[in-house]
Amino acid sequence: MAVLLIAEINGAELALDATAKAMTAAKALGDVTVLVAGAGVDAAADAAAKIDGAAKVIKVDDAAYAHGLAEPLADLVVSLAGDYSHIVAPSTASAKNALPRIAALLDVMVLSDVTGVVDADTFERPIYAGNAIQTVKSKDATKVMTVRTASFEAAASTGSAAVESGASAGDKVL
Repeated sequence: MAVLLIAEINGAELALDATAKAMTAAKALGDVTVLVAGAGVDAAADAAAKIDGAAKVIKVDDAAYAHGLAEPLADLVVSLAGDYSHIVAPSTASAKNALPRIAALLDVMVLSDVTGVVDADTFERPIYAGNAIQTVKSKDATKVMTVRTASFEAAASTGSAAVESGASAGDKVL
């Protein structure tokens, strides 16, 4: 299975801790491609390529992604989604804004605050203000999820994935 991990970007910098912790969850699901979308994100893409578990990095450097708006990011992710069984992001304000849009456009549910990966279809997440853990099994063709980063160790920065440039927001085909 192929996994698309949406890197957390702050300005033009990679939020390494959040992205590396989400990587730990994502690599339990299959080969991971990291999406780095923003403006001036060359260094962020290079840092993402060093995260252990990244098979490749897709860098989309465009001003449309510079301000962290959910709409252009959702359009980008949906255009790439056909190649992936799972779309994963760290549980941040940015991801919690974009992933419900992505899930709605794909007509699937969003799994929020995943704290454990049981298998490719089954996940654990807290309920009742964290007082209980719910096990959720999704039959959706594409699983869209946020990962609670406090529940996972950060993947090491020992990788060496290839960085590919993706199409810009103005292009129709990615």
